[in-house]
Amino acid sequence: MNAPRRRVHALAPEHVGELGSVAALAIAVLGVAILIVGVTLIVHGITIAARYDTGGTQPPNLDQLGQLPLVGGIGLLVLGLLLTAAPLALLADLRFSRLATTALALVAGVLAVGGLLAVISRPDVDPVVTVSLGLTALIFGASALILARPGR
Repeated sequence: MNAPRRRVHALAPEHVGELGSVAALAIAVLGVAILIVGVTLIVHGITIAARYDTGGTQPPNLDQLGQLPLVGGIGLLVLGLLLTAAPLALLADLRFSRLATTALALVAGVLAVGGLLAVISRPDVDPVVTVSLGLTALIFGASALILARPGR
Protein backbone atom coordinates (compact mmCIF):
# COMPACT_ATOMS: atom_id res chain seq x y z
CA MET A 1 0.00 0.00 0.00
CA ASN A 2 1.40 3.36 -1.04
CA ALA A 3 -0.32 5.71 1.36
CA PRO A 4 1.05 9.25 1.18
CA ARG A 5 3.31 10.09 4.05
CA ARG A 6 1.86 12.78 6.23
CA ARG A 7 4.30 15.54 7.09
CA VAL A 8 3.68 17.30 10.35
CA HIS A 9 5.26 20.67 11.04
CA ALA A 10 4.93 21.40 14.69
CA LEU A 11 6.05 25.02 14.51
CA ALA A 12 5.74 26.46 11.03
CA PRO A 13 3.36 26.65 8.12
CA GLU A 14 3.97 24.13 5.34
CA HIS A 15 5.69 26.61 3.01
CA VAL A 16 8.32 27.51 5.63
CA GLY A 17 9.36 23.94 6.45
CA GLU A 18 11.26 22.55 9.40
CA LEU A 19 14.58 24.22 8.58
CA GLY A 20 12.83 27.54 8.00
CA SER A 21 11.06 27.28 11.34
CA VAL A 22 14.41 26.70 13.08
CA ALA A 23 15.84 29.73 11.29
CA ALA A 24 12.85 31.85 12.30
CA LEU A 25 13.17 30.69 15.89
CA ALA A 26 16.89 31.53 15.93
CA ILE A 27 16.15 35.02 14.61
CA ALA A 28 13.45 35.55 17.24
CA VAL A 29 15.75 34.41 20.08
CA LEU A 30 18.54 36.71 18.90
CA GLY A 31 15.96 39.48 18.56
CA VAL A 32 15.03 39.09 22.23
CA ALA A 33 18.74 39.18 23.16
CA ILE A 34 19.21 42.39 21.14
CA LEU A 35 16.11 43.82 22.78
CA ILE A 36 17.64 43.18 26.22
CA VAL A 37 20.93 44.81 25.18
CA GLY A 38 18.99 47.82 23.88
CA VAL A 39 17.14 48.27 27.17
CA THR A 40 20.43 47.93 29.06
CA LEU A 41 22.05 50.65 26.94
CA ILE A 42 19.07 52.96 27.40
CA VAL A 43 19.26 52.57 31.17
CA HIS A 44 23.04 53.13 31.03
CA GLY A 45 22.58 56.30 28.98
CA ILE A 46 19.91 57.69 31.29
CA THR A 47 21.75 56.93 34.54
CA ILE A 48 25.31 57.84 33.54
CA ALA A 49 25.14 61.19 35.34
CA ALA A 50 24.31 59.40 38.61
CA ARG A 51 27.67 57.64 38.51
CA TYR A 52 29.44 60.98 38.83
CA ASP A 53 27.10 62.30 41.52
CA THR A 54 29.44 61.45 44.39
CA GLY A 55 30.46 64.97 45.23
CA GLY A 56 33.74 64.83 43.30
CA THR A 57 34.73 66.69 40.18
CA GLN A 58 32.34 66.02 37.33
CA PRO A 59 33.42 65.86 33.69
CA PRO A 60 32.69 69.07 31.76
CA ASN A 61 30.57 67.25 29.17
CA LEU A 62 28.48 65.20 31.59
CA ASP A 63 25.24 66.00 29.77
CA GLN A 64 26.64 64.57 26.52
CA LEU A 65 28.12 61.34 27.91
CA GLY A 66 24.84 59.46 27.92
CA GLN A 67 23.71 60.48 24.44
CA LEU A 68 25.52 57.78 22.45
CA PRO A 69 24.39 54.86 24.64
CA LEU A 70 20.86 56.28 24.67
CA VAL A 71 20.62 56.65 20.89
CA GLY A 72 22.33 53.30 20.29
CA GLY A 73 20.05 51.64 22.82
CA ILE A 74 16.95 53.02 21.14
CA GLY A 75 18.22 51.74 17.79
CA LEU A 76 18.91 48.29 19.22
CA LEU A 77 15.52 48.30 20.96
CA VAL A 78 13.75 48.95 17.66
CA LEU A 79 15.87 46.36 15.84
CA GLY A 80 15.24 43.81 18.59
CA LEU A 81 11.50 44.40 18.46
CA LEU A 82 11.47 43.98 14.69
CA LEU A 83 13.66 40.87 14.85
CA THR A 84 11.30 39.37 17.40
CA ALA A 85 8.07 40.31 15.65
CA ALA A 86 8.97 39.38 12.06
CA PRO A 87 9.66 35.66 12.70
CA LEU A 88 6.54 35.42 14.81
CA ALA A 89 4.59 36.92 11.91
CA LEU A 90 6.24 34.37 9.63
CA LEU A 91 5.19 31.51 11.86
CA ALA A 92 1.68 32.99 11.95
CA ASP A 93 1.74 32.90 8.12
CA LEU A 94 1.20 36.63 7.56
CA ARG A 95 1.67 38.09 4.10
CA PHE A 96 5.21 39.32 3.20
CA SER A 97 6.52 38.18 6.57
CA ARG A 98 9.07 35.84 4.98
CA LEU A 99 10.55 38.70 2.98
CA ALA A 100 10.58 40.99 6.02
CA THR A 101 12.21 38.35 8.22
CA THR A 102 14.86 37.62 5.59
CA ALA A 103 15.62 41.32 5.07
CA LEU A 104 15.84 42.01 8.81
CA ALA A 105 18.13 39.02 9.31
CA LEU A 106 20.39 40.32 6.54
CA VAL A 107 20.48 43.81 8.06
CA ALA A 108 21.21 42.42 11.52
CA GLY A 109 23.92 40.15 10.08
CA VAL A 110 25.60 43.06 8.33
CA LEU A 111 25.43 45.12 11.53
CA ALA A 112 26.96 42.21 13.46
CA VAL A 113 29.79 41.96 10.93
CA GLY A 114 30.34 45.72 11.24
CA GLY A 115 30.47 45.41 15.01
CA LEU A 116 32.86 42.48 14.70
CA LEU A 117 35.17 44.49 12.46
CA ALA A 118 35.05 47.41 14.90
CA VAL A 119 35.93 45.12 17.82
CA ILE A 120 38.81 43.32 16.13
CA SER A 121 40.34 46.58 14.89
CA ARG A 122 40.96 47.70 18.48
CA PRO A 123 44.28 46.92 20.13
CA ASP A 124 42.68 45.25 23.17
CA VAL A 125 40.46 42.58 21.59
CA ASP A 126 37.94 40.95 23.91
CA PRO A 127 37.56 37.30 22.86
CA VAL A 128 34.07 36.93 24.35
CA VAL A 129 32.69 39.88 22.40
CA THR A 130 34.52 38.76 19.25
CA VAL A 131 33.12 35.22 19.37
CA SER A 132 29.63 36.48 20.28
CA LEU A 133 29.48 38.90 17.37
CA GLY A 134 30.93 36.31 15.00
CA LEU A 135 28.35 33.69 15.98
CA THR A 136 25.57 36.26 15.78
CA ALA A 137 26.62 37.26 12.27
CA LEU A 138 26.87 33.61 11.26
CA ILE A 139 23.44 32.72 12.64
CA PHE A 140 21.74 35.74 11.05
CA GLY A 141 23.44 35.06 7.72
CA ALA A 142 22.59 31.36 7.69
CA SER A 143 19.01 32.07 8.74
CA ALA A 144 18.61 34.66 5.98
CA LEU A 145 19.94 32.19 3.41
CA ILE A 146 17.58 29.47 4.62
CA LEU A 147 14.58 31.78 4.49
CA ALA A 148 15.58 33.26 1.11
CA ARG A 149 15.24 29.94 -0.68
CA PRO A 150 11.95 29.45 -2.50
CA GLY A 151 9.03 28.07 -0.50
CA ARG A 152 7.96 24.49 -1.00
